Amino acid sequence: MQRSSDHPTVHVGKVWRLMLADLGLNAVAVLRRAGLPSGLLDGDGSRITLDEFYALWESFDAEAQSPTLALKLGQIEASEFFDPAFFAAMCAPNMTVAGQRLGEFKRLVGAFSLDVEVMSTATRFTYRCKYRPDLPTTLAATEIVFLVNLLRRATRWRVVPKAVFLPSTLQETSAFEDWFGSGISYGDAASFSLDPIDAMRPFLTQDNQMWQSFEPGLRRRMEDAREDLSTRARIENTLLELLPSGRTQIDDVASELAVSRRSLQRRLSEEGTTWLDVLNSARMRLAQHYLKNTTLSAAEVRFLLGFEDPNSFFRAFRRWTDATPEAWREAQRMRA
Repeated sequence: MQRSSDHPTVHVGKVWRLMLADLGLNAVAVLRRAGLPSGLLDGDGSRITLDEFYALWESFDAEAQSPTLALKLGQIEASEFFDPAFFAAMCAPNMTVAGQRLGEFKRLVGAFSLDVEVMSTATRFTYRCKYRPDLPTTLAATEIVFLVNLLRRATRWRVVPKAVFLPSTLQETSAFEDWFGSGISYGDAASFSLDPIDAMRPFLTQDNQMWQSFEPGLRRRMEDAREDLSTRARIENTLLELLPSGRTQIDDVASELAVSRRSLQRRLSEEGTTWLDVLNSARMRLAQHYLKNTTLSAAEVRFLLGFEDPNSFFRAFRRWTDATPEAWREAQRMRA
């Protein structure tokens, strides 16, 4: 079941078969509860929409009936999956580089991202969805447990995070806090912070030769995954990252995607769209995200989207939504 569209998709297959088997869960029952085909995980697996992926996680959680499911999943032996991204991380010299390698892979391949922020007092690792502000509770907790477990395995040291944040409350918070060795706070994203010493603690698993052998395959997987999206979707996804930094020109996107401006325009034309259409779509998505999920003023949103003229932004937003930014934001609050 292959899907190609302007909407992000997620691959599910071998890893899910192994996870379900390790936990003794019936794959058909999990898929049926999620409203997905019973053969979805067969063979090489399938690509599903982001909404379907979220439904799959909710079904997985419901069928498992375990408040500590994320602790079990995050510590499953990832080497059994033969995941090049995992081995690339384990071959890194430290957690900072490992997180950056995983982050690059996630940014280019999937619907999720891992950002590494190095500061003077801490290094923060943040996991989020690139297209939705929410994360399934178990998925968010699993990712954080997986990353901390990877760090502990690679250093052979029980590293304790300085802080752990999750987007929603866990049923057995105390069990997770015991495992992490630190308290858990709740906020907008899933993240954990390390003391700079722990972030740079040497990986005993570092292996440059193995990294060199895995890197070409990892790069190919990145490129293969990117081809699943249309040119329009790839450009729009790139714009979502570039717009807040003030890079709004087609040449900026062409450079990021390593193609010429002319090639980009030609491909858009072949798909029946234009650069201006894609730019407007990306701006609309970001504007709605900022207004719904942050306290930024309309003026600040306008600035982040690259509108130099305030009136241009208000006219564009009214064209997109039939409302002013303030009225649209208030309507979203009333629905919540």
